[in-house]
Amino acid sequence: MWNKIRWYLQKFMMGRNGRDELQTAALWLAVIFMLLSPPITRIIKIPLMDILSSLALLYSIFRFCSKEVYKRREENQKFIQELEFFKLRLSVRKTHKIYRCKGCGRKIRVPRGKGKIEITCPLCGRKFIRRT
Repeated sequence: MWNKIRWYLQKFMMGRNGRDELQTAALWLAVIFMLLSPPITRIIKIPLMDILSSLALLYSIFRFCSKEVYKRREENQKFIQELEFFKLRLSVRKTHKIYRCKGCGRKIRVPRGKGKIEITCPLCGRKFIRRT
């Protein structure tokens, strides 16, 4: 009996996306919203966390069962890149400050503790003065 159920599940999952990092993150987000739901509902009187947890859970199931594997891989790659940038930013926040150039939008990393300095964008050459 269990072999038959296992075979049906394997057949169902053929050609589908399955588990990836973004699906796992959405599932964890749903769990966090479910855990936060009772205290928030007492304060706000609107089941906002219940709605958010349901949406996150539905998105997680959608990603898991999707047959558009190529699109899901692209979304997952973009998520991983953003997550890596966030981790990098957290790791250098005590030693460097990150500014955005107003001309081209490039992010420029400057060491902290240098006072007021003139920063030159390496891409467009625009200069601006900031405190580090």
